Amino acid sequence: MKKIFWILILCISFSIFGQTKESDFFNLYKGGNNYKKPLKYVLFDISAGDTKKEIDNKIYFYMGGETFIFDSRIDKLDSCITDQTKFTISKSKDLQEKAYQFYKEKKQIEERKMKLKNPILYPVTDFSAYFKIYVLEKTNENTLLKHEVDWIYSTF
Repeated sequence: MKKIFWILILCISFSIFGQTKESDFFNLYKGGNNYKKPLKYVLFDISAGDTKKEIDNKIYFYMGGETFIFDSRIDKLDSCITDQTKFTISKSKDLQEKAYQFYKEKKQIEERKMKLKNPILYPVTDFSAYFKIYVLEKTNENTLLKHEVDWIYSTF
């Protein structure tokens, strides 16, 4: 009975930890703690001036001054039923500010752990690595396509 219990525990732990990829995490400093990227959902809306271009196996989404790329060879595409309670939709214009606030909070946590008196002056070049972003594209009245994208150009 003990063997079955431990095998069951082992299988459950593998299935739970097997769902996350290495790209779902980031660290601020070399050798620092890994943090899980928060999920952000952005709605693709043609009526708001958003555009989409398909080149080879890649789809480029241009929304609010930001560029997102979906590569069908690497990223995932999923369809889901519209459920407003499931997704907290962010505006693409606000992602830069949210990423800055998120970076600032995590940087302060790291500096407290290292017990630094003066903050590290770390030149930030891009905030796109701190979020895992999905572009939601409406196909029907109640169906969405969920594109896992990379944020390749930000208005930094």
